[in-house]
Amino acid sequence: MERRITIVGDSLGQWSDGFGLKTKLPQGYKVTDISVAGYTIEDWLQNKSRLNEISTDLWLIELGTNDAMVYGTSGFESRYIELIQFLESSQTSKVMVTTMPLTNMTSIRETIRTNNETIRRMKENRPNLDYVEIESIFESYTGEVPLYPTSDPIHPNQIGYELMGEAYRKKILGI
Repeated sequence: MERRITIVGDSLGQWSDGFGLKTKLPQGYKVTDISVAGYTIEDWLQNKSRLNEISTDLWLIELGTNDAMVYGTSGFESRYIELIQFLESSQTSKVMVTTMPLTNMTSIRETIRTNNETIRRMKENRPNLDYVEIESIFESYTGEVPLYPTSDPIHPNQIGYELMGEAYRKKILGI
């Protein structure tokens, strides 16, 4: 039986080609990436009908960086919960949430850190919610090459996208 995974994200998902999950996951998995650069949770809430058209077994939500830039911490939790509840109620599918990398843009790092704490709290209150901890993977990275190109403090390089894709792969496969 095919397992369908849909990535609902922003430019990180779109520009990484869905974190390479189409090739990282074994046969039997179908990955659809509908990420849109610049999208916030609010943008996806306004496009619920598009989400309703997709039949999936697992929603992977990769959102938060644009929210930090546009809204700060204001309303983050209520919008995120609204999106999760919509996805859970629209069909019999699971939802996986993810903390965001803090980026190298100092002006939004603390906002992302606060919003990531909100995501962790939401996970505690919803034991059936799948969760991937990306912030700590980036923060504990000790490789020689930085995870962000000097020309772009928000979008990771291929190494950063690879770290994210590998974390998602392991969670999806239960490794």
